[in-house]
Amino acid sequence: MNNNNCVIYARFSSYGQNEQSIESQVRTCKEYADRCGMNVVGLYSDKAKTGTNDRRPDFQRMMKDAQSGTFQYILVYMMERFSRNRRDSIMYKEMLKEKYGIKVLSALEPISDDEGGEFYEMFLEWNAEKYSKRLSKRVKDGLDTSANNGTFCGGHLMYGYKLVDTDKIGRKGVIHKVAVDEEQAKVVRYIFEQYAAGVPKKEIAAALNAQGYRIKGKPFTFRTFECWLTNSKYLGKFTFGSRICKTVYPAIIDKALFQKVQDKLAEKKFVAGGEATAKVPYLLTGKLYCGHCGTKMVSDGGTSRNGDKYYYYACKKMKVGKCDKKRENKDALERLVVSFVVDFLSDKANTEIIAEDVLAYYDKRTDDSNLKSINAKIAAIQSDVERLTDVFVTAKSVLLQNSIEKKMADYEVLLNDLHTQKVKLELERGFRLTKKDILDFIDKIIKTDKTDKEFQKRIIDILVSKVFVSDGHTTVLFNIRGGNNIMLNDISLEDTQNALNDTSDRVQTQSASLYHE
Repeated sequence: MNNNNCVIYARFSSYGQNEQSIESQVRTCKEYADRCGMNVVGLYSDKAKTGTNDRRPDFQRMMKDAQSGTFQYILVYMMERFSRNRRDSIMYKEMLKEKYGIKVLSALEPISDDEGGEFYEMFLEWNAEKYSKRLSKRVKDGLDTSANNGTFCGGHLMYGYKLVDTDKIGRKGVIHKVAVDEEQAKVVRYIFEQYAAGVPKKEIAAALNAQGYRIKGKPFTFRTFECWLTNSKYLGKFTFGSRICKTVYPAIIDKALFQKVQDKLAEKKFVAGGEATAKVPYLLTGKLYCGHCGTKMVSDGGTSRNGDKYYYYACKKMKVGKCDKKRENKDALERLVVSFVVDFLSDKANTEIIAEDVLAYYDKRTDDSNLKSINAKIAAIQSDVERLTDVFVTAKSVLLQNSIEKKMADYEVLLNDLHTQKVKLELERGFRLTKKDILDFIDKIIKTDKTDKEFQKRIIDILVSKVFVSDGHTTVLFNIRGGNNIMLNDISLEDTQNALNDTSDRVQTQSASLYHE
C-alpha cells in the first residue's frame, strides 16, 4: 500500500464565498500534495454553508471512509476548513491519528499537527492583545506600493466598478486602477437607498427587473445583492492581505447611508432570531464519559418549586433507566477537572516536557523554509493576477470577463490568506520564544482564578482530552504529549475501567464522589 495516499477536504469558510472558492482550495491542496510527493486518492467537499461537523455530510463520509486504510493524510486548505471549533478539531484529529494513523495537514499553514502545537496555539491566543497590536502595526507598515498609489492590486472587481488604464507602466505593461462605473453605481445606490427606507430585498429586486436592469444577462434576485449591503468597498475601503486600503476603491455610498443599512440589517436579524435565550454552557460536552457503562454523559437539569434551576451531567443510558450512574453537578465537576489540569501543570516534571515540546514545535514552525514557501506562492499568484488583469481589460467576450472575475475572486481569497499567514509567521519568528516564556505562561495559568468560566472553557477545550467519572472517582486524560489508547467513539466499559485504573503521569484521579442528585 502507498503510504503517501491522501484525500482533500474542502468547504465554504464564511458567508459570501462561492463555489469557486471550493475549487481554489482543492487546487491549492493538489499543488501542496504534488510538492510533497503525495498521491491524491479522494476528494470530499461540503458546499452548503453548514456549521457543525455532524451537519456536514461529506465530512462524515470522509470520517467513515477513514476506516478503510486507503489514505494516510487529509489535506485541508486551512485548519479552520477542517473544523472551526477547536474542541471538535482536537477530538477528530486525535481519533484519526490514534485509530487509523491518519494525520491532518494544512496546505497554507506551517506545521499543522505536532506535539506542543495545541499548547503553543494557546500561548499565542492568550497573548493576543500584544500579538494583535504588533500584527496591526506590521500590516499597516506593509502596505503595497500599488495600494498606496491607488492602483489595482488584484482580486474580485465588485459590481459598480470598472478598470481603467493609468499613465504608469509596470513590469508587465500599463498599470490599471479602479474607477466607478456610473451606470452600475446607480443600481448600487438605488439598492442601498431602498433598503434603508425599509423596502424588502425581494421587492427591490423585482423593481430593478421591471426597470429592465440585468446582471450578466440575468434578472436580479435578492440573493444577487445580499452581500453587497455589507461590503465596505462601496464606502471606499478595501481589505487586501489583512490590510485596510482606502485609496483603491472610490466610494459609491456615503457613511450615513451605509450605517443606516447596517442598522436595518441588525434590526432584521434581531426580529428574525428573537430575543436571545441565555444558554448555560456545558464545558465537558463531547469529552465526558460514564465510569459505569462507558456511555457519553450529556447535559441535564431541573427546576425546583421555587424556580431555582439546577444543572447536571447525566449518563445517556441512565436517563432511560439502563445505568445506575448518578447525575453529577455541572459546575462542581467542571471546577474539579480544571483543578486536575492545574495540578498537572504545577508539577515541574510535566512543565519540562511541555516546554520541550512547544520549543520543538516553534522551531519547526518558524523555519526559513516555511517563509520561503509562502513568498513563492504570493509571487506566483501576483504574477497571475497581473496577467489576468490585462486580459480582463482587453476581453471582448462577456463570458470571458465572467470567467476571469471568478478566477480573480479565488485569487483575492488566496492572497488575503497568504499575506495573513506571512505576517503572522514573521511576527512569530520575531518572538524568539524561550523556555522562560513558556514557564512564565504556565505560571500565569496556575495563578488564574479557577472559578472563571472563560478560563475553565479555554483550559478544557485545549488541554483536556477525555474525562471518565463514576460515583467513586473521576479520571482526566490530557491533550499533552502522546495521547492515549482510548477511542473517541464506541468507548467500551473495558476502555473506561482501564482509564479509571490508569495511574500514569498523564492521568489525575479523584477518589471522592462529587455532589450527586
